[in-house]
Formats: sequence, C-alpha cells, structure tokens
Amino acid sequence: MLSSIRILEICDEAGFLAGKILGDLGADVVKVEAPGGDLVGRRPPYLGGIRDPERSLAWLALNTSKRGVTLDPESSPGRAVLQRLLDQTDVLLDTFAPGTLDAWGLGWDAMQRQYPRLVRCAITPFGQTGPHAQLRARDLVVVAMGGNASMTGDPDRPPLRCTLPTSYYHAAPEAVLGVLMALQARETSGRGQLVDVSLHECQLGTLLGGPGLYGNSPRPPRRSGARSGRTREIWLARDGYVSFGLRGGPARVAGLRAMVAWMSESGAAPAWLCNYDWEQFSPATLDDVALARLEAALGSFFASKTMRELYAGALERRILLAPCNDAREILAHPQLRDRAFFTTLEYPEFGAAIEHPRSSRRRAGCALASAAARRASANTTTRSTARSDSSVRRSRSSPPKASSDGRVGRLRGAPHPGAGRRRRRRGGDALLRRAGRHGDPRRVGGATRLPAALARASG
Repeated sequence: MLSSIRILEICDEAGFLAGKILGDLGADVVKVEAPGGDLVGRRPPYLGGIRDPERSLAWLALNTSKRGVTLDPESSPGRAVLQRLLDQTDVLLDTFAPGTLDAWGLGWDAMQRQYPRLVRCAITPFGQTGPHAQLRARDLVVVAMGGNASMTGDPDRPPLRCTLPTSYYHAAPEAVLGVLMALQARETSGRGQLVDVSLHECQLGTLLGGPGLYGNSPRPPRRSGARSGRTREIWLARDGYVSFGLRGGPARVAGLRAMVAWMSESGAAPAWLCNYDWEQFSPATLDDVALARLEAALGSFFASKTMRELYAGALERRILLAPCNDAREILAHPQLRDRAFFTTLEYPEFGAAIEHPRSSRRRAGCALASAAARRASANTTTRSTARSDSSVRRSRSSPPKASSDGRVGRLRGAPHPGAGRRRRRRGGDALLRRAGRHGDPRRVGGATRLPAALARASG
C-alpha cells in the first residue's frame, strides 16, 4: 500500500508504534535518533533480564520495519541535513513540543512553502493549540487526565493505570489513519497537510460512553474492579484468571444451568446449587448472604482448574467464559499459531531469538506516489526494489546520509526488503531495516529464515 512512500520518524516512545505500523504497511520508515541513542524509550523489561538499553524488549518490539540514522536536529549542521532529508520525504512523523520546529525555521507555514507536498503528523500530549499545548506529559499524566485511570481499579482503592502505555498505543492507529487520509488527499490537491494528534483526545475516545454516564447521575461513575454491578466478573483459576458473568435473565439461564451440570459432573456442586431456580435468579434482588454463597461455590470450582481446562470445557458446553490470557497463553494460542501470527527474529549479538507478531497487511490494490518518484535529480543514485508481497516496483532516489555529528555521511542499511541483522554502533543507537514479506521485520546483515509454518503460509 505504501511501498513508494518514505517516512521520516523523529519520535519519542509516543510515536514508535505509529512508525512501526506505517513500516508494516510497506513505507520506507527512516528512524532518526540523537547521538547517544534513545535511552528514555529503551525501558525495561530487558532481554534475558540483563539491564542494558540495547536489550529493551519494548524498544525492540516497537521499532521493527524501520531503518535508522543518527542525527542531532538541535545542532545547525544537523538541521541542515534534516532539511535535505525532508526534501525527499513524504511524511514527517514527530513528537516535538509545539513551537520547536518554528524555532528552527521549520514551522508549518515554512514547511508548506519549502516542501508543499510534505505531510506532517505531530503527536503531542495535548495537541498543537489550546492552553495546555505547551505542557509536556507522558503516558501516566495522559491516562489520568483522559479519564481512564479514574475508571480503572477497585472502587475502594486509588485509581490505576494500565501496565503498558496505552495512550501511546491508542494514538498510533489514529495517527496512521490521519497520515493515510492526508496522503490520499494529496493525490488530488498536490499539497500536504498537518495531522495534529492529541494523546489526551485519543485517550478520551477510548472511554466510549463513560463521560456520558455523568449526565444520568449526580455522581461520577465508580470503578468496578473485578465486579460488574453486584456480581463478580473476574475469577481466580488454578494458574491465572477467567472472566465469567454471574448475571441473570433469559439469555443467561442456559449457560448457568450448564455450569452447574459441569460442576456436578466434577463433584463440585453442593446439593442446594443443583436444584437452584435460575429462572428467578436476579443479582439485583438477591441478598448479600445468598450472593456470597453462590460466588463461593463457583469460585471454588474455578480455582480447581486451569484457564485452558475452563475455556475448553466452556466451549464444549456453550458457556460464556473466557480466559484472561497472559503472554504465555497468547504465545501458545492455537488460533494464532494456525494463522502463523508470529515470526521469529534472530538477535545474534545477544545469542537469542524473539517471536514478534507479524503484520496483518495484505496486498493493496493501489499505491501512492512518493516524493522521490516526483523529483528527478541527476545527482542522485536510483535504486529499484520489488517487494515480495506487492506488484508495485519502485524507483527511489537515495536520501542524504547523516553521521552522528550532523555531517553528510553513510546511512547504513540498504532500503530493499532483503533479510538482515541489527548493527550496534557507539552511542547506543540501533540501525534497523525494512520490512520483509508480510511486513515481517528483517535485520541488517546475514539472512534469517522464516519459521516453517510461516514459510508455508507465505508460499
């Protein structure tokens, strides 16, 4: 889809996933890191438990499908090289604070004059305008101000944030959608657009009807924790947790009866439960003692079985129950394995191999024209590559190459989708490579082979 598009990514962690998605869609994403590398984005956990920024699993996961270059845009030489890079770039993806590019003479008005076809996607905590625009914030602040934290956790305890920086991950597809729309509009207008992505607003969008509940109640909605209304929703299993709604109504009666029958088969159903009248069951009218007795009986049964045992039994008996899968369960999930969802990347410098989710991208029936394709230059070298998953064959002018001090130098890592390995340079920054088949990230250098299952699916 984006096989002829070049993206220049100058982002902190808030923009990593957006760049990865664009790379998975076929774009040539060139990641810019400052001299010394991006230490903030290289957070734990670390590969093998060894505390080393180069082994940050989050960084490795979010920066596949990219090439890389070291450049200091805050220095005058670095900005000169940045301008040369922008001349052959279709999309600038950045997380600069509003006004930063203006101070460098690269504000949006100046960009439109110098690079009229350039699309800029700016991801910031609060957007480019408004009283909070100049404030800086990371995920914790955005999640708190966006209302998510107030609705997460137990009602009798303080609010919680999710383990992962969800505000960044929610903003990423919004940013990508904005970029795609701007590129499509450029095909007609011939001009780029500014895509203004506010993490705060994207986070608010995830609450769906949450804020609207305030209009129906004199008090803000309360956190429900592991419960839904009066009844428990999350239950302890032998090796984790499962979700099961202990709720009444005609749609639930058959499942509740099937659950009791299963418990009875296992010798875990007390006599009073075997004769329970589920037609009349209503958590809203049941007294606390009776409800606690029901939950104790069900909870004891769930705790005696593994998540997989409970899920398999629920599917067989058509019971509404689902496991709360952790990473272990996800990696072993038969549905994902059957669809070759994972691909293995070799990390020879670490003596390790890591399974990554592969891109779900499929062949696109259209392609967007790149800046390089529209700009003929006798002084540049043209490379032609063919993607294994696309009928589009492209010619691209090689971009200016930048060294760590901003001078023009060699940009390591060829742009074609051949396999390879990641190199390690002084300063801790990483060189990444283009996506290969199905958007699977290939590393610069020696080739690695697809797992047999994925190779069969790809063939």
